[in-house]
Amino acid sequence: MSRDLAEVIFPEITKTVADYEEEYPRRIDVQGKPQCCVRFAPSPTGFLHIGAIYTALINRLFADQNNGVFILRIEDTDQKRSITGTVEEIVSAFDLFNIKIDEGAISSDSCMGEYGPYFQSKRKHIYEAFAKELLRRGDAYPCFCSSEDLEQLRQRQMNEKSPVIGYAEADAACRHLTSEEQLARIERGDEYIIRLRSRGSHDQTRVFTDGLRGELEMPVNNQDIVIIKADGLPTYHFAHSVDDHLMRTSHVIRADEWVSSLPIHVELFEIQGFELPEFIHLSPIMKQEGNSRRKLSKRLDPEARASYYIEVGYPLPAVKDYLMNIANSNFEDWRRDNQDVPVESFPFDIYKTSISGALFDFYKLENIAKKIVGNMTEDEIITAYSEWLQTDLDTDENRNSRESMRQWLAEHTKDFGRSISIWHEGRLDVAKWSDVYENYPYLYDRSFSERMPVFPEDFIEQKTDVIAILETYLESYDHSDDNSAWFGKVREIATKFNYAAKPKDYKKNPDLYKGSIVHVSSYVRFAVTHALNTPDLHSMIQFMGEEEMRQRVEATISALRDL
Repeated sequence: MSRDLAEVIFPEITKTVADYEEEYPRRIDVQGKPQCCVRFAPSPTGFLHIGAIYTALINRLFADQNNGVFILRIEDTDQKRSITGTVEEIVSAFDLFNIKIDEGAISSDSCMGEYGPYFQSKRKHIYEAFAKELLRRGDAYPCFCSSEDLEQLRQRQMNEKSPVIGYAEADAACRHLTSEEQLARIERGDEYIIRLRSRGSHDQTRVFTDGLRGELEMPVNNQDIVIIKADGLPTYHFAHSVDDHLMRTSHVIRADEWVSSLPIHVELFEIQGFELPEFIHLSPIMKQEGNSRRKLSKRLDPEARASYYIEVGYPLPAVKDYLMNIANSNFEDWRRDNQDVPVESFPFDIYKTSISGALFDFYKLENIAKKIVGNMTEDEIITAYSEWLQTDLDTDENRNSRESMRQWLAEHTKDFGRSISIWHEGRLDVAKWSDVYENYPYLYDRSFSERMPVFPEDFIEQKTDVIAILETYLESYDHSDDNSAWFGKVREIATKFNYAAKPKDYKKNPDLYKGSIVHVSSYVRFAVTHALNTPDLHSMIQFMGEEEMRQRVEATISALRDL
């Protein structure tokens, strides 16, 4: 009767499991051996997590190290939660991070490769064939229990403190129905789902193997899990087992949140007679919060979004380098000896990946990024910065600074290249492209002279001197002076107002002077930039022009007088 039941439930499914085995043959490499095949399989239900980029990058590198294939599979069986455009975001992020796809989705409606479709929503007929085979063999059955029935079961198990929890073993009511009862209810029109008939029991444990963690003793699966939902689509657990088998996945490399599902997945593979892939579970990226650590959260942390790094303008090679620091502890030494070599050349070893969660360290990421920007040519910076200024990024918090820079560049297209050397040579201040405007507004803000400075306390205390020094500076200024002549005049001003021309003289005899030339320079610097630590002042003044410089110094004098 089980064969009759399978035909009643899936009358239109004529292709068999054997047909699909033939259609999707084993992968064989050029040496005639089983080919390595890995996959990244996201659900299109929200933005891409930086941890997903980490997992995808490791899958890609592992495939490269083993002459294998990397697949992008979209697990979209939860149609209610699927979000339009997510697949394009994933593919675009992979392009930006230079994570090459060998097979799989390339847009929301197209794929490439011989083992597709690579969207689970388009593989319904395949899952039904495998579910039909399970029904035929008696390893699956229709379940007619309502949500109310399941809630009553849960309450009873809690009240009785039952060792069996969930829809399992003797508490799985519908697994005990005869074929006649099942057929009668189907013919009557009762709604149903299809469940796996688990072979496990609550008192059994088993050793499961994880590629990083070794042997793990865990309870076996005893749950009669749902494999086909009421809408006819498979659950994740069932679909992934069929997909990984038919796509001939050799290694399942995924986040460690799936360790707890290992007993379910192993049973699904074994009950269907599939060869087990090697399961490798990667530890999550953590964040320090007070005295404790937690997983980087999509809900709480903007830096959890992969798009965040694009929006603020980190050079993506820096992000990849940082992720590789997390993946293999010897990467940093390798990078030191191979500064201009792409990440893909690193001899990555997945079995050296830490099983403890790595703390996301922005300080380290910033240092890596600053070095990468510091080694870029002016042409590379112009290209990368121009790409970052695209308007399609203007949904984030940096849109105002991007718009300001677009306006500035519209009037000073050729000037940006001249400005780069001011802050680029010998300095490591820029880790991300949003830093350019944030760190150097005095170079690029057209209305900077209208800004009201926040004066340091000593400026206010010495405001009479500061005003006199700034007025004298303007009187003596000649825009044609080179750096030496310009600084010579600043030294003369210092001497005139009894500031030591040499800092060491002031340090030796502080009672003889009001300060040193360092103080005088800082008054001019602050008047021009509203900052005390900046690139070379003379170069900046030459860049912005005499008129702009004078406006700023005069505005500072006026503001000091009003205090």
